[in-house]
This record gives sequence, structure tokens and C-alpha cells, in this order.
Amino acid sequence: MDGRGRLAGRRTGGPMYQQVRQDLLARIRRGEFPPGSLLPSENQLCEEYGVSVTTARRAFLELVNEGVVQRKAGVGTMVAPRVRRARVAFVSIDYVGDAWRQISSVMGELIAGVGEYAWQHDAILSMTGIEDDESPAYLRNLVEDRSADGVLLRVANDIREEHLDILERAGMPYVVIKRHIPGRKMNYVNSDDVTGARLATSHLLELGYRRIGFVCAKPEIMVGRDRLRGYREALREYGVGYDDGLVRHEPYFTREMGYRAVRSLLELEEPPEAVFVASDTMAIGGYEAARDLGMEIPEDVAFVGYDDIPPAALLQPGLTTVRTSYYDFGYLATELLLDLIDGRELPPQRRVIRPRLVVRGSTVGTKRVGGKAHRDVGTRDGEGWTSSKGDPLAGKTVAGFGPLERLGREVVGACVLRGAREEGGADVHRGPGRDPDIVVYAFDAGSGMGRALGEALDFGRSLVRKGGGAECLLFAAGLDRENSSSEKVERAAVRAGMEKIVAELSLEARGRVNAVLCSPSDGARAGDVVAFLCSDGGACVNGEVLEVGVGRGRENEG
Repeated sequence: MDGRGRLAGRRTGGPMYQQVRQDLLARIRRGEFPPGSLLPSENQLCEEYGVSVTTARRAFLELVNEGVVQRKAGVGTMVAPRVRRARVAFVSIDYVGDAWRQISSVMGELIAGVGEYAWQHDAILSMTGIEDDESPAYLRNLVEDRSADGVLLRVANDIREEHLDILERAGMPYVVIKRHIPGRKMNYVNSDDVTGARLATSHLLELGYRRIGFVCAKPEIMVGRDRLRGYREALREYGVGYDDGLVRHEPYFTREMGYRAVRSLLELEEPPEAVFVASDTMAIGGYEAARDLGMEIPEDVAFVGYDDIPPAALLQPGLTTVRTSYYDFGYLATELLLDLIDGRELPPQRRVIRPRLVVRGSTVGTKRVGGKAHRDVGTRDGEGWTSSKGDPLAGKTVAGFGPLERLGREVVGACVLRGAREEGGADVHRGPGRDPDIVVYAFDAGSGMGRALGEALDFGRSLVRKGGGAECLLFAAGLDRENSSSEKVERAAVRAGMEKIVAELSLEARGRVNAVLCSPSDGARAGDVVAFLCSDGGACVNGEVLEVGVGRGRENEG
């Protein structure tokens, strides 16, 4: 593609000299013009890009002033001996003052992702927080000074057309994080919040809950609207009527606002059985409200959050939530921006992160019987946990493998109670269409840990590589000595090993791959979790390692 074609492909607008400058900078950074090499002359640039001599000269002067190229009389214009590092500006709009403290964990994850990719690729990163009313003037100064090669934008509310117009008119590469304008061609990284909210609500509906509250903030912006839309779509899909009295919107995504909203729901004459709090930070406040009212989680009220911020896994019980990793937002946005700066991608570009449901103790292991949540496994006569659509594993087959007989029997037995039919496990590799739907490998990870994990990995590799067509591959890892002083270290090591196994196999397996870590005496409860993961309600959980009861007091199990 010649220079004119590249400029046309960029569609960034801005003064022509800036477009030529940006394209030359991208070609230099890609190595098309190595350090010390001669660049085309002004006349050659005019011909290549179809611009005037004045435009070509000004593009060169911009690069000279930035230290990218050098001009030598009688020789020409040369690339500097060392290619200048890319300069990335992270601009946070309207997250100032107390707002940073309220979302410190979220912003920390986001900046970690930005910094990780920037530093891995030798880019210079600057960060600025500004008030919304100051933002247009700040962005104008930024593009006029050319103090950055590209901009990452994170705004508290909806992104404004004015922000994008300023950047695009100047030909400045940019990426907007977690915001976009429907119908406008722009560069952004976002998540599918409608799908994420539908996953969260459907999970609760699959568990038998019908009176489900919804808590969110900022209903005036797209994030709030999309999450409410997903909640409503899930209710409609399951034939549950929408009740505006179960919906609470707050001004901000803070713990205090979450406390206020959830408490107002739980103090209703007929409170919800479960609450989808569309923000983990707000859900932390929701936990506090439930406990101040003397309620147990999930026995009295179940919770699902959104975002999977680090504190979500540390709550007791751990918070079931929708993962849309802020670290990934930062990492992917920075990757895209550097690709735009270096000309590896042409605008407009978008990246959409697919949300995933992360199931933890705030919902798992419960069933609805007579309007009350219970943790027991159930029996063959139909008293066990079932979804609203009947036995969740009806018509499926399950085969158990592994050396730990008791744990294996209990886990497979729990699946059978949910409607699955048990198959012999002598030969699992029988070819497509004839394999069991569910394969469970149960083993004792606390005895010869390295050998046990190695055998589990070998089994999984064998199943995947020989064409095992299981819909679900589950590992149940039992860990003894629950109260020993070394239990925490062992548990962390086993979890790390299982995470590597699951991560490797989930890339190659036809179906989903997950693992459950438990004590060998807790096989029945592990079976509860496995049965859920194999049901339609667990269809979106893949590549996860869940813990059941390990290392917790019995009164706090989840």
C-alpha cells in the first residue's frame, strides 16, 4: 500500500502534515526505516503521499522537534540513532478527589494492566486525572503540544462526542476504555454488559430463585442501562415478571451506596431471595447490610456481583460474580493503542471482552425448597437440587476416574442424583458421539502432591488428545490435614497446580474444563458444585478452580 492508501485507511482526520508525520513515525517504529537510515526526500514524500512541499516539510520538522529524525546538510533526513520510545498518556476524566479512594481497587487493577503492557514494550506512560469541565481544554493542549503519541481515555460517565472530535481532528491515536457511543466509529475496549448481567441473573434463576433484586448505579449512563437490560432479559427468558419495586439505582458505585440499596430491599415486607448487585464494590456494602440485619449468606439471601475485583474472592463466603477483569481492560487497551501508534492497526478498532461467570460460595451449594435455601445434597426421590427446567443433568452420562475411591463415588453420585446416568470408566476414548457427557477425575492431592498432579495432567492430556468428546471435564482434588499448620501452603500449591492444568487443557478441550478443591470428607458438597458446573446453569464457567470447605471453619463454609 502506498502513502496515499495508508492515509486513506487511517481515516483519523486532522491536518495533513500530522497525518504524514503519524504515518512516518509508525513506519520508523515498525523498522521500515531503521536507525541511521535515510528517509525519502521532501519531493519523494510529496509524490508518495500526494501532498504539497509545505506539508512534507512541516511533517519532517515535527519529527525533528521530537528527536525522531535528524537533518544533515548535504546528506538529507536520517532516522535518529535510537528510535524514540512511544509516549502513552492515560487520562482519567471525572475520577478525582474522593472518587479515586472509592474505587481504588478497580483503578489499581486497570492501571496495572496499562503499566504492564506499556513497560513490557518500552513505552513511556504518564497519568493525569482531570475534572470533566476541564477535559476539553486539557485534550486540546495535549494534541497541540504533541507531548504524547497516543491517549487512553477513562471517563466516569459516558464518553462525549467532543472528546473524540478533539483527538480525531488532530489525528491523535486514542482508545476509550469501557465506554463507547453506539453507531459511532471509534477506538474502544469494552465488555458486553448486557450478556454479563444476563449470565448473573440466569445463574440465580437456574438455582430456583424467583424474587431477585437488582442494584446498580448511574442509570443515566450506558453501563447502568445495559446491566438493567440484561437483568430484564433473563427474567423474561425464564417467565418471571419484572418488578420495579425490586430495583434500586444509586448515584455512585460505592460500598456505602451498595449498603443503602441492599438494605432497603432486605427491609421490604417481602424481601428478595437473592440480589444481583451489578458492582462488586456495591456488593461488599450489600454483605454488610445483610449481616447487620442478622441474615446468613446464601441461606437467607444469595448474592451475585459484577467485575470480579480482588476483594470479591476474599469475602466470606466468596462472592459469585461476573468477571470482566479491569487488568485485561488496561492491558488490551494499551496493546491496541500501541498498535495504532505503530500502524499495525488502522482505526477505527474495537475490542470486546466476553464476560464470564465466576461461581463462589454466595450462591453455590444452595437449593430452593419451600421458599428457603438449603445446602444439603438431596436424595433420589426428587428432593434434591433441580433447576427450573427439571433435573439439570437429565439425559447426560457421567464416568468417574482416579485413585481416590470415596471422593470419586460421592462426586459421581451427586451427578447421578441430578439426573445423570453413570457409565463405566474402563474406556473413555471411544470416539466422537459415544463418549460420556461428563468425565470426573478425582484424586488425593495431599499425598505425593507432585505425582498426583502429574497423573491428573496426564489423564487430561490423554483424554483431550485421543479425541475424548466430553462436554465437561471436571477434576476433584482432595486435600487432607485440613487443620494442619502446613495446610495453607499445601492448599496454595495444589491450587496453583490445578490452575495450570485447567488453563492448559481448556485451550484444547472440546468442552469446558474446571476443577474443585475440597477435603476428602467433603465429597458430597464437592459433588454439589460439580453437578452445577455440568448443568446448563454452569455452561459459562470454564477454566476455573473452585474451593469447597477447604481451610475454612465449618460455620463459614461456602
